[in-house]
Amino acid sequence: MGDPASISVRSSGGGPKPSGPSLLACLSCRQKHLKCDGKMPICGRCTTSATECQYTPSRRGYKGPSKKRRANPSSPDQTPTDAPFDPVMDIPHDYGYQSAYGFPSTTTLPSSGSESPGNNFQMVSQPTMQPPAVVSTTPLTPESTASLGGDGYLVDLFYTYFHPAHPVLPPLRMLYRYSPPPYLEQVLKFIGAHYTPAASSEVYRPTVVSNVVDQEDTVEKVQALLLLAVVLHSRNERTEAGECLAKAVDLAFRLGLNRKDFAVAMGGGDSIREESLRRTWWELFFIEGLLSALGVRHSFTMSMVPLEVPLPCEEQIYRDGLCPPSPPTIAQFDDRVFADEEVDFSSFAYRIEAVRILGRVVAIQDLTEGQQDQVEAVDARIASWYHNLPESKTELMRPDGGVDEMMFQARMVVNGAAIYLHFPRSDLLSSPAVAASVICGHSGTVLVPTFTHHTHAMKAIKSASEISNLAATRLPVIRHTPFFICALVLSSIVQLAGYSVKAGQMPDPRRDRLTLTIGVFKSLGRTWAISQTIMRQIKVVARDVLDIGLRPAAEQHELDFTAFLEGSQFWLQDASAR
Repeated sequence: MGDPASISVRSSGGGPKPSGPSLLACLSCRQKHLKCDGKMPICGRCTTSATECQYTPSRRGYKGPSKKRRANPSSPDQTPTDAPFDPVMDIPHDYGYQSAYGFPSTTTLPSSGSESPGNNFQMVSQPTMQPPAVVSTTPLTPESTASLGGDGYLVDLFYTYFHPAHPVLPPLRMLYRYSPPPYLEQVLKFIGAHYTPAASSEVYRPTVVSNVVDQEDTVEKVQALLLLAVVLHSRNERTEAGECLAKAVDLAFRLGLNRKDFAVAMGGGDSIREESLRRTWWELFFIEGLLSALGVRHSFTMSMVPLEVPLPCEEQIYRDGLCPPSPPTIAQFDDRVFADEEVDFSSFAYRIEAVRILGRVVAIQDLTEGQQDQVEAVDARIASWYHNLPESKTELMRPDGGVDEMMFQARMVVNGAAIYLHFPRSDLLSSPAVAASVICGHSGTVLVPTFTHHTHAMKAIKSASEISNLAATRLPVIRHTPFFICALVLSSIVQLAGYSVKAGQMPDPRRDRLTLTIGVFKSLGRTWAISQTIMRQIKVVARDVLDIGLRPAAEQHELDFTAFLEGSQFWLQDASAR
């Protein structure tokens, strides 16, 4: 090895530059996906090829503050002059020059009737230092700063385990470019704390919701409420989850997130910010659709307005911070089947289509006339969803060994919609074990069949098996959306109902699926409380169906699945409530 001093001189002087990506890349190299040396005014490749060389500020060089820095932002070992510089603004990232997504921290978003929203996105001319974090062991209050001492690693856990399933916020390395407000960062840490025994989410729980609710009306507030709705439902705090979702939906409409030009008007020319704004609307759309089917919301209100917001891009493009292509519309997606050539749409777009199908199933449950035509139409739409998947979307596993989480969820929701459509029209609800235990002593609401009872039953069982197969995907289940728990509940109930008519004669493959499902409940139960409750209930029903083990005490045997799906608009609702 060489002398350390000489190494230092070579790296800081005029000798060879250390290897690694340049903070800047010209447009020509970026479009060709080639490494650019970043030389100004003309890079080496463009000089060689005599190509016009143009630059735009790159976002790929800076990856946000280090874990140590996020954990202790007031650490004395890094002064403001040592802070990493933003290649766009040429100012240290420790300076709070702007609130999240370009909105000045003292400015609220204009109402949907505003004609000139662009004025809200001028950079703050005189940056001011952010206040240091307060080292504390008590829950945060609205008056306190962004973090508890040493908890910055929880943001990394949020991005590792939760963000890929609900990718609304900017990628982690870009998050601090937009200076997330303290209450949003607190929400991320609250969620991240669920994924490690080293922290307690209960430290954040007492104030995490009120801190968000008390803020001014901004997109960041919509995002925080949306994330809270997901995590609170997964904690089995369904009422609070519904309240957060209702506030998020109302605020989204007030701000105008449903307008097709909202992202461009509010994005300030930043493609990542624009994409995040589009994703905020569509993720809220997706979550409201799920919680409407699960009975947390009374109606799928976001599906009742014109769907004008352009569709999100592919996850890889967003994750890498690249400029996405011109976003397509829902109308273009709906017309894809009739196009001469196959058009590429993102996995997120197919996920949106899946929840739209689920919304149609929910909407037809209470129809008194024309239900047969509607059931046949939705059944055809479910089948066509599969037939019209492009080849690139048929495989969930990616070449890198990961899973396309958006397509995973899309399949999960489509199969859940099929269960909601067919199970209440089948004869499976007549199963004594399931009727007595799962639905609190009665057979539930049986809907008039469109096909034969047997056909409905077979379609429901097939969809239930497909959901079980998703659980066998070789990926840590904790990386999937916590709503996968709800899908597994539907799958388990349908399969147990089918098995109960042949108690003691369950084929080994089907029993293996049930064993897998219970194992997934156990794994997810370490993180989400709702999974622990469901696992206990499913085990009791399974013992009845399989006629194995000791019978539990009477008070334990009285299951209450309506506590999980309280207010459901169809088959799991108590008949007296209708």
